[in-house]
Amino acid sequence: QVWLDGTAASSVFGLSPVAPGRRVPMALIFDCDGTLVDTETPYMTAFNQALAQQYAGSGEAPAVDATLWGRDCSGRGLEHDSRYAVDRFQLGETTEQQFLEVWKLKFKELTAEPGSIPLLDGFDELYARARELGYKVAVASSSDGAGLRSKLTSGVVAHSKVISDLGAFDAIVSNYDVSHHKPHPEIYLLTASKLGVAPEDCLVVEDTATGVLAGRNAGMRVLAVPNAYTRATNDFSQAHCVLGSMREAIGELRPGGVGAPAEAP
Repeated sequence: QVWLDGTAASSVFGLSPVAPGRRVPMALIFDCDGTLVDTETPYMTAFNQALAQQYAGSGEAPAVDATLWGRDCSGRGLEHDSRYAVDRFQLGETTEQQFLEVWKLKFKELTAEPGSIPLLDGFDELYARARELGYKVAVASSSDGAGLRSKLTSGVVAHSKVISDLGAFDAIVSNYDVSHHKPHPEIYLLTASKLGVAPEDCLVVEDTATGVLAGRNAGMRVLAVPNAYTRATNDFSQAHCVLGSMREAIGELRPGGVGAPAEAP
C-alpha cells in the first residue's frame, strides 16, 4: 500500500512486514467525535452560541443548521471550523483563536456534567468482540489531547458496560501528537506505530469523509459509520463499507487478520 508521494505506508514509521505464517497483531482504531460519542450536537450548539456572542448588539446572529454543520464542519477539527466561522460570517476583528476560545468555553459549559455526552450505539459489543479476537484498540481523534480524554471519560467510560477507565485503550492519539491533520494519514500512521501494528492490519471506524480519507491514505481498511449530521452530507465512496452503527462493524472483524475471510455464520 502506498500513499501521497508513493512511500510504502508500512515503512513510514519503521513497521516491518510480518513473516508468512505468523499471526499478525491487529488493531481497531476509532475516531472519537461523531463516531464513539455524540459530541456533534453540543459542538454545533456551542458554535452557534459563540457566533451569537460575537454578534451581541449587532443585529440578528447567524447560525449553522445540521446540514451546514455536517457538510462544512464535522470531522475537520476545531481550528478549521474556527477559521470557517471568522471567514464565512465575517466576524470583523475577532480572530480565529478568539472565536475558538469562546467556542471551547461554551462547549465545556454544555458538557460539564459527568455522563452528559451520549455514547453511540454498538461500542460495547464491538469493543468486546475485538478484544476476544486479540485486536488492540485505540482512538485517533482531531481533538486536542485534554479535550479528547475528557470526552472519552464523559461519553465512553461513563456509559460503557465493558470498560471502566481510559486504560482500556492501548493508545489515545490527538491532534497535539501530529503536525498534519486529517485527511493527512499522519495520525493513523502514528497510532499504528504506537500499537506496533502494520497499517494494513488496522481497521478504522470513522463518521466523516475527511476521516475516511485519512484512514485510506494510511493504507488501512476503513469502515464508515455516518451520524445524523454526516449521513446525507458526506461522500463515503472511499470507505470500504458504510454501516448503520458500530454494532454492524462486528461482522468486519477477522480472526485471522483484517484482510482474512469473514467468520462463518
